[in-house]
Order: sequence, then structure tokens, then C-alpha cells
Amino acid sequence: MNINLMDLNFKDKIEINEVVSYDKDYLKNSDIKALDNLEVNGEIIKDYENNTVIKLNVLGTMMIIDAITSDEVPYEFTIEIEEILENSLKTLDLIEFLWHYIVLEIPIRYTLSDTKVLKDKYSDIYKDEETNEVNNPFKDFFKE
Repeated sequence: MNINLMDLNFKDKIEINEVVSYDKDYLKNSDIKALDNLEVNGEIIKDYENNTVIKLNVLGTMMIIDAITSDEVPYEFTIEIEEILENSLKTLDLIEFLWHYIVLEIPIRYTLSDTKVLKDKYSDIYKDEETNEVNNPFKDFFKE
């Protein structure tokens, strides 16, 4: 979706109220499995220094892989964007522009699993005494 920034020459602002989806080709090199129906609301204006400023609120849900179960799980996110655009730009590809911000929102690890249940199930792995004492170079640091 391209936005014509030249409209700011005769308008005070450009309103953006869109629903954006990304196809599988866009997502193939990322950890996101699906990214549909993002709500994008905001505006593009000229500020007092004649800079082109974009202000957006993005609300959506991405499908990512659960770190524990390896199932696809939903991850809700919200992004607030306020950026000065190059004044030489004549159009703005909204999908490409948003992609740079969405990639930053992908969590490194995420799970919907109940960690207490996992800890009880694998209690032989999670022994608090051993976990705190093994390979801890600072274990004697706070002892008085």
C-alpha cells in the first residue's frame, strides 16, 4: 500500500486508518508464521520546521513458535511510531515501513505453557538447590 506524500502540499495531514496483512513470501525469512489484520491508525503531517512526520499506532497479533511446545501460538503486540521521514520522499510503502518495526517486536523466546506445571513435570531437572549452587562464581560473594 503506497501513500502519496505529495498530498501534504495541499492538505494539513494525511489520515491513515488501514488493516494490513503480510503474505507468506514476506514472512519466509523471519520467525513469524502468520501476520494478518494489523490495525494501523495515525497520520502524516508537516511540523513547524517543514519536516514530514509520521505518527502511527499499530495493534496486531503475530503467530510465532512456542519455545517449549513448538506449536504456533498468538503473540499480541502494540507499536507506537513517531518518525521524521525524508523530505525527498514522494510516496511511502506502508507495508515495508511497518515491517522494520514489526521485526523488532518478535520475542526471542515466548511460551504460553504454564511454567509451574513444567517445573513439576520435570522436577528432576529443576532442583533449586543445585541450580543455584552449580557453576556460580558469586555464591560466596554476599556471605558475611
